[in-house]
Amino acid sequence: MKVLVLGGAGSMGGGGASLLLTYPDVESIVLADLNKEAVDQFAASLNSPKVSTMQLDVTDRQKLIETAKNFDVVLNAVGPFTRFGVPILEAIIEAGVNYVDVCDDHDAAMDLLELDERAKAAGITALICMGTTPGISNVQARYAADKLDSVDTLKICWAVGLPPLDKVKGTLLEQAATSTGRELLSPAAWAHMVHVCTGDIPIWKNGKWDTMPALEVGEYVDFAEPLGRAESYYLGHAEPVTLPRYIKINDFCACLGSLMPEITKELRKEARGHEDPENPPVKPDTPLWEPPAKWKDRGVWVGQAAIAEGWQNDEYVRYTVRFMLAGATDLIPYNNAGQAIGTYMVGKGLIKEKGVMAPEACIDPKSFFEELAKYYTQYSGEEFTAEEVILVDREVIKKK
Repeated sequence: MKVLVLGGAGSMGGGGASLLLTYPDVESIVLADLNKEAVDQFAASLNSPKVSTMQLDVTDRQKLIETAKNFDVVLNAVGPFTRFGVPILEAIIEAGVNYVDVCDDHDAAMDLLELDERAKAAGITALICMGTTPGISNVQARYAADKLDSVDTLKICWAVGLPPLDKVKGTLLEQAATSTGRELLSPAAWAHMVHVCTGDIPIWKNGKWDTMPALEVGEYVDFAEPLGRAESYYLGHAEPVTLPRYIKINDFCACLGSLMPEITKELRKEARGHEDPENPPVKPDTPLWEPPAKWKDRGVWVGQAAIAEGWQNDEYVRYTVRFMLAGATDLIPYNNAGQAIGTYMVGKGLIKEKGVMAPEACIDPKSFFEELAKYYTQYSGEEFTAEEVILVDREVIKKK
C-alpha cells in the first residue's frame, strides 16, 4: 500500500503516518507539505526507510491530481477544512484515488458530503471526518446506537483538562501542566475552536435539522479523575452533521465540548462577546462515575463519550461509551489512531462502500476497537483489550 499524506508536517497528518508505519503491508508513505524544511525534520524523527517527503502546494490543482495518481490512498490533514476540504477532495476524485480526511468543521463536512455522487461515479471511497473527534467518536456513537431498538437522542461529548504534572514530568507536556492551558492549542486549533463556537450551529432536533447558539447551553459529563465531572457546551462539530444521515434518531443529536472552564470563558469571549453562558448547566448531585480499576490512577485529562438513549426491549436505557487519554503515554494513540486505522482500512480495500461517507456509515466498531486497543498496549506498556479501551455503561432510566 502506498500512502500520500497531505499536511505531513502537522500533528494530525504526521501523527497518523507514524502509526501507519506499524502495518507491514504499508509499503511507502510520502509526507507532502508546503513547508519542506518542517516535513523533512518530521520525517527524520520517524527514522524509517518507508518514509519520504515532497514539497506540495495543495492549491496547485493539477500538481495535486498528478501526484495523487501514484498512490493507493490519500490522507488529507490540511486545514482549515472550510477552505481546503472541498477543493482537495474534488482533485482526489478527479485523480480516481481513495481518500481519508480529519475534517472536524460542521460546515465543511456538509460541503464534503455534497460530493458523494461524484465520488461514486469515480468509483472511489472517501472517508471523511476520520480523526479522534470526529472519527473515533462516530464509531463510539454507532456502537451505542446499535445497542438500542430505537434511538431518541445521540450526543457526543469531549473534554480537555490540564495534564496531571506527576504523570507528564520529563515530557513535552510538563510545561502545559503548569500553564493556564492555552499552550495546549496551536494557533490553527484555536482558530478552529473560535469558528465552531461562533453564531448558530447545526443540530438535529425533533427529528429534523435545526440550529442553536454555540457555547451557551451546557451539560456535565463524567470521566475518570482528575478530569472528573466535565462542564461541556454545545458547539459546532461534524458529528451532528453526519450521524443523523446514517442512524435513525427520533429526537436530538448534537456535540458538546470543553477546554477547561477558564479557557472556555476566553473562547466564549472571543467567539460570542461575553464570558458567561446564557444557560449554564447545573452540576448533578449524583455520585461521580466510577471507572474500572485500570483507569482509576492513570491520570485521565482528556475524554470523549457517545451517549445514546432509547428503548431496548421493555426498558428505556442510556448507553455511555467512553474513550479516554491518561498521562503522556496515551497521547499518540488517542490523537492519531483514528486517521491511521481509517487510512489503512480504506487503502487495503477493507471498506467496500463507494462515495463520500463518515465513519459510522462503514466501519465495524468491534474490529475498529480491537485495533485501537493494540495501539494503547503498544504505547502505554500495559496490556489493553478493546473492552478496556472503550468503556461501555448501561443505565436503565425507566421500564414500560
